[in-house]
Amino acid sequence: MSTELPRIHSPNTSAGGAGGGGDPSSQLEMMARKVLEEIATVGTSADVQLDEYIKILAEYRDECERRAQYKEAELVQHVLKHLRLEEETRHVRGLTDQQELERRGLEEAHGLEFQNFNKIWNEKIDAFEEYQLDEEGRLLERHSNELSTFHAEMTNTEPRHVKYSKDLLNLRTIQQSLATQRAYGDAHKVKLKGDKIEAIEFEKISREKQELYERKEGKILQRHQQEFAALRKRMASRKLELERARKKELEMLLMRYNNVRRGLEAQQNIIRSKTGNLLLKHANNKKSDNSGSTVIVSSMASGAFGPSLKKRQYVEGGSPNASMQ
Repeated sequence: MSTELPRIHSPNTSAGGAGGGGDPSSQLEMMARKVLEEIATVGTSADVQLDEYIKILAEYRDECERRAQYKEAELVQHVLKHLRLEEETRHVRGLTDQQELERRGLEEAHGLEFQNFNKIWNEKIDAFEEYQLDEEGRLLERHSNELSTFHAEMTNTEPRHVKYSKDLLNLRTIQQSLATQRAYGDAHKVKLKGDKIEAIEFEKISREKQELYERKEGKILQRHQQEFAALRKRMASRKLELERARKKELEMLLMRYNNVRRGLEAQQNIIRSKTGNLLLKHANNKKSDNSGSTVIVSSMASGAFGPSLKKRQYVEGGSPNASMQ
Protein backbone atom coordinates (compact mmCIF):
# COMPACT_ATOMS: atom_id res chain seq x y z
CA MET A 1 0.00 0.00 0.00
CA SER A 2 1.64 3.17 -1.16
CA THR A 3 -0.17 5.56 1.25
CA GLU A 4 1.83 6.21 4.42
CA LEU A 5 -0.10 5.03 7.46
CA PRO A 6 -0.53 7.46 10.39
CA ARG A 7 1.59 6.83 13.43
CA ILE A 8 -0.29 5.73 16.55
CA HIS A 9 0.80 7.42 19.76
CA SER A 10 1.25 5.50 22.96
CA PRO A 11 -1.47 6.05 25.57
CA ASN A 12 -0.59 7.81 28.81
CA THR A 13 0.22 4.74 30.83
CA SER A 14 3.12 3.78 33.04
CA ALA A 15 6.09 1.96 31.57
CA GLY A 16 5.37 -1.09 33.60
CA GLY A 17 1.73 -1.17 32.59
CA ALA A 18 2.54 -0.79 28.91
CA GLY A 19 4.90 -3.69 28.84
CA GLY A 20 3.17 -6.00 31.34
CA GLY A 21 2.17 -9.32 29.95
CA GLY A 22 -0.80 -9.78 32.32
CA ASP A 23 -2.99 -6.88 31.17
CA PRO A 24 -5.15 -7.99 28.16
CA SER A 25 -5.51 -4.42 26.93
CA SER A 26 -1.75 -3.93 27.03
CA GLN A 27 -1.24 -7.18 25.13
CA LEU A 28 -3.79 -6.02 22.58
CA GLU A 29 -1.97 -2.72 22.23
CA MET A 30 1.34 -4.51 21.74
CA MET A 31 -0.20 -6.73 19.09
CA ALA A 32 -1.71 -3.70 17.34
CA ARG A 33 1.61 -1.86 17.32
CA LYS A 34 3.37 -4.98 16.01
CA VAL A 35 0.85 -5.09 13.17
CA LEU A 36 1.47 -1.44 12.39
CA GLU A 37 5.23 -1.98 12.44
CA GLU A 38 4.88 -4.93 10.03
CA ILE A 39 2.70 -2.83 7.72
CA ALA A 40 5.23 -0.03 7.79
CA THR A 41 8.14 -2.45 7.22
CA VAL A 42 6.87 -4.99 4.64
CA GLY A 43 3.75 -3.21 3.45
CA THR A 44 0.59 -5.04 2.43
CA SER A 45 1.87 -7.39 -0.26
CA ALA A 46 -0.21 -10.25 -1.57
CA ASP A 47 1.15 -12.76 0.98
CA VAL A 48 0.09 -10.60 3.95
CA GLN A 49 -3.07 -11.81 5.74
CA LEU A 50 -5.07 -8.60 5.90
CA ASP A 51 -8.06 -10.17 7.64
CA GLU A 52 -5.90 -10.96 10.69
CA TYR A 53 -4.54 -7.40 10.70
CA ILE A 54 -8.04 -5.98 10.47
CA LYS A 55 -9.28 -8.17 13.32
CA ILE A 56 -6.48 -7.05 15.68
CA LEU A 57 -6.75 -3.35 14.81
CA ALA A 58 -10.56 -3.42 15.07
CA GLU A 59 -10.32 -4.85 18.58
CA TYR A 60 -7.72 -2.25 19.49
CA ARG A 61 -9.88 0.54 18.11
CA ASP A 62 -12.82 -0.67 20.23
CA GLU A 63 -10.52 -0.76 23.25
CA CYS A 64 -9.44 2.83 22.56
CA GLU A 65 -13.10 3.77 22.29
CA ARG A 66 -13.81 2.18 25.70
CA ARG A 67 -10.83 4.12 27.12
CA ALA A 68 -12.22 7.33 25.57
CA GLN A 69 -9.00 7.63 23.54
CA TYR A 70 -10.92 8.93 20.53
CA LYS A 71 -7.93 10.44 18.78
CA GLU A 72 -6.17 7.10 18.89
CA ALA A 73 -9.36 5.32 17.77
CA GLU A 74 -9.69 7.72 14.83
CA LEU A 75 -6.13 7.02 13.71
CA VAL A 76 -6.66 3.25 13.91
CA GLN A 77 -9.96 3.64 12.08
CA HIS A 78 -8.06 5.44 9.32
CA VAL A 79 -5.65 2.50 9.03
CA LEU A 80 -8.57 0.06 8.99
CA LYS A 81 -10.12 2.02 6.15
CA HIS A 82 -6.94 1.65 4.10
CA LEU A 83 -6.67 -2.07 4.89
CA ARG A 84 -10.28 -2.62 3.85
CA LEU A 85 -9.62 -0.76 0.63
CA GLU A 86 -6.49 -2.83 0.00
CA GLU A 87 -8.35 -6.09 0.59
CA GLU A 88 -11.15 -5.02 -1.74
CA THR A 89 -8.56 -4.05 -4.36
CA ARG A 90 -7.02 -7.49 -4.02
CA HIS A 91 -10.40 -9.07 -4.49
CA VAL A 92 -11.18 -7.07 -7.61
CA ARG A 93 -7.73 -7.80 -9.03
CA GLY A 94 -8.12 -11.49 -8.20
CA LEU A 95 -11.59 -11.52 -9.75
CA THR A 96 -10.23 -9.92 -12.92
CA ASP A 97 -7.39 -12.45 -13.11
CA GLN A 98 -9.76 -15.33 -12.44
CA GLN A 99 -12.17 -14.25 -15.18
CA GLU A 100 -9.31 -13.78 -17.62
CA LEU A 101 -8.09 -17.27 -16.74
CA GLU A 102 -11.59 -18.67 -17.33
CA ARG A 103 -11.81 -16.98 -20.74
CA ARG A 104 -8.33 -18.17 -21.69
CA GLY A 105 -9.20 -21.68 -20.55
CA LEU A 106 -12.31 -21.61 -22.72
CA GLU A 107 -10.33 -20.41 -25.74
CA GLU A 108 -7.65 -23.05 -25.21
CA ALA A 109 -10.26 -25.80 -24.83
CA HIS A 110 -11.98 -24.63 -28.00
CA GLY A 111 -8.64 -24.49 -29.82
CA LEU A 112 -7.85 -28.09 -28.85
CA GLU A 113 -11.34 -29.21 -29.83
CA PHE A 114 -11.00 -27.44 -33.18
CA GLN A 115 -7.59 -29.03 -33.79
CA ASN A 116 -9.01 -32.46 -33.01
CA PHE A 117 -11.96 -31.75 -35.30
CA ASN A 118 -9.65 -30.83 -38.18
CA LYS A 119 -7.43 -33.85 -37.52
CA ILE A 120 -10.35 -36.28 -37.61
CA TRP A 121 -11.89 -34.77 -40.72
CA ASN A 122 -8.58 -34.50 -42.57
CA GLU A 123 -8.09 -38.21 -41.93
CA LYS A 124 -11.61 -38.92 -43.23
CA ILE A 125 -11.04 -36.88 -46.40
CA ASP A 126 -7.60 -38.46 -46.96
CA ALA A 127 -9.06 -41.95 -46.53
CA PHE A 128 -11.86 -41.18 -48.98
CA GLU A 129 -9.48 -39.75 -51.60
CA GLU A 130 -7.27 -42.82 -51.26
CA TYR A 131 -10.34 -45.04 -51.70
CA GLN A 132 -11.32 -43.02 -54.79
CA LEU A 133 -7.87 -43.47 -56.33
CA ASP A 134 -8.04 -47.22 -55.66
CA GLU A 135 -11.46 -47.49 -57.31
CA GLU A 136 -10.31 -45.53 -60.34
CA GLY A 137 -7.15 -47.62 -60.58
CA ARG A 138 -9.12 -50.88 -60.48
CA LEU A 139 -11.53 -49.62 -63.15
CA LEU A 140 -8.70 -48.45 -65.42
CA GLU A 141 -6.94 -51.79 -65.01
CA ARG A 142 -10.12 -53.68 -65.95
CA HIS A 143 -10.59 -51.44 -68.99
CA SER A 144 -7.00 -51.99 -70.08
CA ASN A 145 -7.33 -55.78 -69.77
CA GLU A 146 -10.58 -55.76 -71.69
CA LEU A 147 -9.07 -53.67 -74.51
CA SER A 148 -5.97 -55.90 -74.68
CA THR A 149 -8.17 -58.97 -74.97
CA PHE A 150 -10.16 -57.36 -77.76
CA HIS A 151 -7.00 -56.43 -79.68
CA ALA A 152 -5.67 -59.98 -79.37
CA GLU A 153 -8.93 -61.45 -80.59
CA MET A 154 -9.10 -59.11 -83.60
CA THR A 155 -5.47 -59.77 -84.49
CA ASN A 156 -5.47 -63.54 -84.13
CA THR A 157 -8.89 -64.23 -85.57
CA GLU A 158 -8.78 -64.46 -89.38
CA PRO A 159 -11.75 -65.53 -91.53
CA ARG A 160 -11.42 -69.18 -92.68
CA HIS A 161 -12.89 -68.48 -96.10
CA VAL A 162 -12.93 -65.24 -98.03
CA LYS A 163 -16.16 -64.84 -99.95
CA TYR A 164 -15.40 -63.40 -103.39
CA SER A 165 -17.88 -62.16 -105.97
CA LYS A 166 -19.61 -64.34 -108.54
CA ASP A 167 -17.77 -62.52 -111.34
CA LEU A 168 -14.42 -63.51 -109.88
CA LEU A 169 -15.55 -67.08 -109.33
CA ASN A 170 -16.78 -67.28 -112.94
CA LEU A 171 -13.43 -65.95 -114.21
CA ARG A 172 -11.60 -68.64 -112.21
CA THR A 173 -13.88 -71.29 -113.69
CA ILE A 174 -13.22 -70.01 -117.23
CA GLN A 175 -9.49 -69.85 -116.44
CA GLN A 176 -9.49 -73.47 -115.33
CA SER A 177 -11.52 -74.54 -118.35
CA LEU A 178 -9.15 -72.81 -120.82
CA ALA A 179 -6.16 -74.36 -119.10
CA THR A 180 -7.80 -77.78 -119.37
CA GLN A 181 -8.31 -77.16 -123.08
CA ARG A 182 -4.64 -76.15 -123.25
CA ALA A 183 -5.55 -72.66 -124.38
CA TYR A 184 -2.84 -71.30 -122.20
CA GLY A 185 -2.67 -67.86 -123.74
CA ASP A 186 -6.34 -67.17 -123.16
CA ALA A 187 -6.15 -68.79 -119.74
CA HIS A 188 -3.29 -66.43 -118.81
CA LYS A 189 -5.27 -63.39 -119.93
CA VAL A 190 -8.27 -64.50 -117.87
CA LYS A 191 -5.98 -65.20 -114.89
CA LEU A 192 -4.52 -61.67 -114.97
CA LYS A 193 -8.00 -60.18 -115.07
CA GLY A 194 -9.10 -62.41 -112.22
CA ASP A 195 -6.01 -61.55 -110.14
CA LYS A 196 -6.76 -57.86 -110.56
CA ILE A 197 -10.38 -58.31 -109.47
CA GLU A 198 -9.27 -60.53 -106.54
CA ALA A 199 -6.83 -57.88 -105.32
CA ILE A 200 -9.53 -55.22 -105.45
CA GLU A 201 -12.02 -57.43 -103.61
CA PHE A 202 -9.45 -58.51 -101.01
CA GLU A 203 -8.58 -54.88 -100.27
CA LYS A 204 -12.29 -54.12 -99.89
CA ILE A 205 -12.77 -57.04 -97.51
CA SER A 206 -9.71 -55.98 -95.45
CA ARG A 207 -10.97 -52.41 -95.31
CA GLU A 208 -14.40 -53.53 -94.14
CA LYS A 209 -12.75 -55.71 -91.50
CA GLN A 210 -10.67 -52.75 -90.28
CA GLU A 211 -13.74 -50.54 -90.16
CA LEU A 212 -15.59 -53.20 -88.17
CA TYR A 213 -12.59 -53.43 -85.81
CA GLU A 214 -12.53 -49.68 -85.32
CA ARG A 215 -16.28 -49.51 -84.69
CA LYS A 216 -16.08 -52.22 -82.04
CA GLU A 217 -13.06 -50.59 -80.46
CA GLY A 218 -14.82 -47.21 -80.49
CA LYS A 219 -17.84 -48.68 -78.73
CA ILE A 220 -15.61 -50.25 -76.11
CA LEU A 221 -13.73 -46.98 -75.52
CA GLN A 222 -16.98 -45.05 -75.34
CA ARG A 223 -18.34 -47.48 -72.76
CA HIS A 224 -15.11 -47.18 -70.78
CA GLN A 225 -15.41 -43.38 -70.78
CA GLN A 226 -19.01 -43.59 -69.60
CA GLU A 227 -18.12 -46.00 -66.80
CA PHE A 228 -15.22 -43.82 -65.68
CA ALA A 229 -17.39 -40.69 -65.79
CA ALA A 230 -20.09 -42.48 -63.77
CA LEU A 231 -17.50 -43.51 -61.18
CA ARG A 232 -16.20 -39.95 -60.94
CA LYS A 233 -19.76 -38.68 -60.52
CA ARG A 234 -20.47 -41.17 -57.71
CA MET A 235 -17.25 -40.23 -55.96
CA ALA A 236 -17.98 -36.51 -56.32
CA SER A 237 -21.42 -37.05 -54.82
CA ARG A 238 -20.02 -38.98 -51.86
CA LYS A 239 -17.31 -36.37 -51.30
CA LEU A 240 -19.96 -33.65 -51.33
CA GLU A 241 -21.85 -35.57 -48.66
CA LEU A 242 -18.66 -35.73 -46.60
CA GLU A 243 -18.09 -32.00 -46.97
CA ARG A 244 -21.69 -31.26 -45.98
CA ALA A 245 -21.36 -33.47 -42.91
CA ARG A 246 -18.09 -31.71 -42.01
CA LYS A 247 -19.69 -28.28 -42.42
CA LYS A 248 -22.68 -29.27 -40.29
CA GLU A 249 -20.47 -30.67 -37.54
CA LEU A 250 -18.28 -27.55 -37.65
CA GLU A 251 -21.34 -25.33 -37.33
CA MET A 252 -22.47 -27.33 -34.30
CA LEU A 253 -19.00 -27.06 -32.77
CA LEU A 254 -18.92 -23.27 -33.28
CA MET A 255 -22.49 -22.91 -32.01
CA ARG A 256 -21.64 -24.88 -28.88
CA TYR A 257 -18.52 -22.75 -28.34
CA ASN A 258 -20.45 -19.49 -28.85
CA ASN A 259 -23.16 -20.62 -26.43
CA VAL A 260 -20.59 -21.49 -23.78
CA ARG A 261 -18.71 -18.23 -24.40
CA ARG A 262 -21.87 -16.12 -24.17
CA GLY A 263 -22.89 -17.97 -21.03
CA LEU A 264 -19.49 -17.36 -19.46
CA GLU A 265 -19.52 -13.68 -20.46
CA ALA A 266 -23.03 -13.24 -19.06
CA GLN A 267 -22.02 -14.91 -15.80
CA GLN A 268 -18.88 -12.81 -15.53
CA ASN A 269 -20.84 -9.62 -16.25
CA ILE A 270 -23.27 -10.51 -13.46
CA ILE A 271 -20.38 -11.15 -11.07
CA ARG A 272 -18.67 -7.86 -11.96
CA SER A 273 -21.90 -5.91 -11.68
CA LYS A 274 -22.93 -7.42 -8.35
CA THR A 275 -19.39 -7.13 -7.03
CA GLY A 276 -19.29 -3.44 -7.91
CA ASN A 277 -22.69 -2.83 -6.34
CA LEU A 278 -21.76 -4.70 -3.16
CA LEU A 279 -18.44 -2.86 -2.84
CA LEU A 280 -20.17 0.48 -3.37
CA LYS A 281 -22.87 -0.38 -0.85
CA HIS A 282 -20.29 -1.60 1.63
CA ALA A 283 -18.16 1.51 1.18
CA ASN A 284 -21.06 3.56 2.50
CA ASN A 285 -21.38 1.36 5.57
CA LYS A 286 -19.26 3.01 8.23
CA LYS A 287 -20.25 0.60 11.01
CA SER A 288 -18.77 -2.60 9.60
CA ASP A 289 -15.13 -3.60 10.00
CA ASN A 290 -15.38 -6.38 7.46
CA SER A 291 -14.06 -5.68 3.98
CA GLY A 292 -16.30 -5.72 0.93
CA SER A 293 -14.62 -8.98 -0.07
CA THR A 294 -16.08 -10.73 2.97
CA VAL A 295 -19.53 -9.51 2.06
CA ILE A 296 -19.09 -10.69 -1.54
CA VAL A 297 -17.97 -14.17 -0.51
CA SER A 298 -20.90 -14.41 1.90
CA SER A 299 -23.28 -13.39 -0.89
CA MET A 300 -21.79 -15.97 -3.23
CA ALA A 301 -22.22 -18.69 -0.60
CA SER A 302 -25.88 -17.67 -0.11
CA GLY A 303 -26.59 -18.03 -3.84
CA ALA A 304 -26.99 -14.32 -4.60
CA PHE A 305 -24.71 -14.70 -7.63
CA GLY A 306 -26.51 -17.76 -8.98
CA PRO A 307 -26.55 -21.52 -8.21
CA SER A 308 -23.39 -22.30 -10.21
CA LEU A 309 -21.31 -19.80 -8.24
CA LYS A 310 -22.84 -21.00 -4.99
CA LYS A 311 -21.72 -24.54 -5.85
CA ARG A 312 -18.22 -23.35 -6.82
CA GLN A 313 -17.94 -21.32 -3.63
CA TYR A 314 -18.89 -24.44 -1.64
CA VAL A 315 -16.25 -26.52 -3.46
CA GLU A 316 -13.54 -23.89 -2.89
CA GLY A 317 -14.30 -23.78 0.80
CA GLY A 318 -16.07 -20.45 1.02
CA SER A 319 -13.15 -18.49 2.47
CA PRO A 320 -12.54 -14.89 1.43
CA ASN A 321 -8.92 -15.64 0.65
CA ALA A 322 -9.90 -18.47 -1.70
CA SER A 323 -11.99 -16.13 -3.78
CA MET A 324 -9.21 -13.57 -3.99
CA GLN A 325 -6.47 -15.93 -5.16
